[in-house]
Amino acid sequence: MFWRRAGGCDTVALTPMEMCGMCHGLYPGLLDDPTEIVLTFLDTSLPTPPVSTAASLSCAAAAAAGHGGVDRISALPDEVLLRVVSRLPAKDGARTAALSKRWARLWRSAPLVLVDAHLLPAAGAGGRRRRLPSRRGAASRAVRDAVSAALGAPPGPFPFVSLTCGFMDAVDADRAVLARWFLHLATKGVEELVLVNRPFPIPGLRLPAALFSCPSLRSLFVCSWEFPDTALLPRGASFLNLLELILGCVTMKDQDLDFVLAASPVLEILAVIGSPGRLTARLASHSLRSAQFGMTELTEVSVVDAPCLERLIFWNRPSYHRHKRKTGTRIKIGHAPQLTTLGYLEPGEHILEIGNTIIKAGTKASPNTVVPSVRMLAVHLHFGISSEVKMLPSFLRCFPNVETLCVESVQTCEPTANLSHKFWQETGPIECVQSHLKILSFREFSGEQREMDFLMFIAENTPMLQRMNLVLRYDGACSTQEEMNAKLRILKSAKWACGRQKIWVVAREFGGGFILRSLKAGCDFTYNDPFKCL
Repeated sequence: MFWRRAGGCDTVALTPMEMCGMCHGLYPGLLDDPTEIVLTFLDTSLPTPPVSTAASLSCAAAAAAGHGGVDRISALPDEVLLRVVSRLPAKDGARTAALSKRWARLWRSAPLVLVDAHLLPAAGAGGRRRRLPSRRGAASRAVRDAVSAALGAPPGPFPFVSLTCGFMDAVDADRAVLARWFLHLATKGVEELVLVNRPFPIPGLRLPAALFSCPSLRSLFVCSWEFPDTALLPRGASFLNLLELILGCVTMKDQDLDFVLAASPVLEILAVIGSPGRLTARLASHSLRSAQFGMTELTEVSVVDAPCLERLIFWNRPSYHRHKRKTGTRIKIGHAPQLTTLGYLEPGEHILEIGNTIIKAGTKASPNTVVPSVRMLAVHLHFGISSEVKMLPSFLRCFPNVETLCVESVQTCEPTANLSHKFWQETGPIECVQSHLKILSFREFSGEQREMDFLMFIAENTPMLQRMNLVLRYDGACSTQEEMNAKLRILKSAKWACGRQKIWVVAREFGGGFILRSLKAGCDFTYNDPFKCL
């Protein structure tokens, strides 16, 4: 795709990430790199509507088969026809009202799917693809008016509503539109709601308090808003049936997140992605099963009381440069007896606290410093920084029953590691390595000696190891395949504690870097590999 510069005739090629930035209403050159990554991540994570405008209509096939113009559909019972209407986009469902009085009655009571992108004009004559408006203008106003009309027209329910094409500003007219929408949504039985403003959170533009007046809401995905001021909400405001909450680029305060958890008694899935500003998260919920924090600057994440929590996941972008902040993010694990999946931990950024003990280099394992329930652990590590490498054994000792370990090596612009090659030999026993570890997934392996020392330690001290997955990178110590093969031969020749070498080269990446993780994988409990390391 190409972008023509304003006021000029030259064009520039756009990357896929920049194209996603355009979809959010900004010329990519105006977005800084972290913003592009966040918007791309969220764009690829939007829930898929249960209906599609690309579906073919069966009437054309029936006519081609030659049935003499007999209307067989109208002979079906009402309950079947209601299902037919509910599987059409709302715009097409409304058109069925013109067929007959019976169809008009059915349309007014059918559960409909409202997707504002389906209301956009087609990109070309006869085309099905629709073009998102890139800025506020006639197209975005037309879509907004169509949404207002759709919400106010049929009395029937809207179980799924996706509004992702709007441009709202912090002005009274836009606030009034939002308020009207939520008044309708509160009475329409909405169960799944996707609400995206573009291009980013507008200071002073809050979601209306009526958001908490949708009692049937089960899944909520909001992006690029300011959260309602929970201190001003009426008593009893709650999400009684909310199971899943995704907050993308949502400006909020610490107490807002506390309020949401307390007001959502059955919430199972929470994800906070790209939150502006710093955030402190206290996880106190008896229903929460998965908590994800991605590309968000965190002061602290404290698992206070989460007896059902199974996954605590951090999707961050590991920095090539050492972090400049004086204080890192404190990760406190209190009561979480079901926690099985944890990561990515970053020894150079995260201050790990278990119970009341801060884990430091050299911390010995004790009943007060271990989380025995964790089976899958993921770590980002600068192998070129001595202080981080020294922390890794202590981190591993905190999780004695880990069976799957994912380590992602991060490049360092100013290496400080001066560790002896005997560091891992002298580090002492690590229970998960000696007794439980079955799979090691090592990403961004460049053949650096410090990486080799760690892998040799795993190979020679892990009798239960079934597989060592290596994702290679050819821009470090090994710039050619021949150099990398030489490193792999050395590793394969180690005295493997499991009896024989178990290396699997699963991919080769040239010029590695941050890979967008899957938000959906972390939320889907039928998928047991959110770090994609198996």
